[in-house]
Amino acid sequence: MTTLAHRNPTATIRADGAPAEREARAPGHRARTAADLMTRSPATVEQNASLWTAWDRLQGTRTRYLVVVDEHLRPVGVLDDRTIALEWPQGPMGAHRTPVHALVRGRTRPRVRGADDVATVARTMLGAGADAVPVVDHDGRLSGLVTLWHLAGLATSDGWGGPPMRSPARSRDER
Repeated sequence: MTTLAHRNPTATIRADGAPAEREARAPGHRARTAADLMTRSPATVEQNASLWTAWDRLQGTRTRYLVVVDEHLRPVGVLDDRTIALEWPQGPMGAHRTPVHALVRGRTRPRVRGADDVATVARTMLGAGADAVPVVDHDGRLSGLVTLWHLAGLATSDGWGGPPMRSPARSRDER
């Protein structure tokens, strides 16, 4: 019986007999962390601000994500432009009266630390079903924001911040 799956040529066997992956990075390189990837000054909005203020802040910063923070700059949640648009209240004054914390109430509040490696960040995002997670310092205050776009950018590079690798597919000129 044949399979379409190919064995990984870099797979090795650890001393305890379990398969292990060889180091994918060059010697002397450290693992990438959330602090390496994050946006250092993400757009924020106070949790008691109105939905109108949040939308205005998103449009003014031309970003997709807005970190909702409490009075101590601790993240309460992350809103994106799609969520705000879908939750927009009816009536001419609804957006002025609706506080942003109403949109993040009841949602999971994933967060990571700056020293967490990229795999931990990815697992946290997957586990929470989140497109973005705030990065916090040792006091729980906002340090930055990691989004799926950051992880996609890392995946398209050589894994260590280098330029994107060429596709193995041939160009039209080579055919």
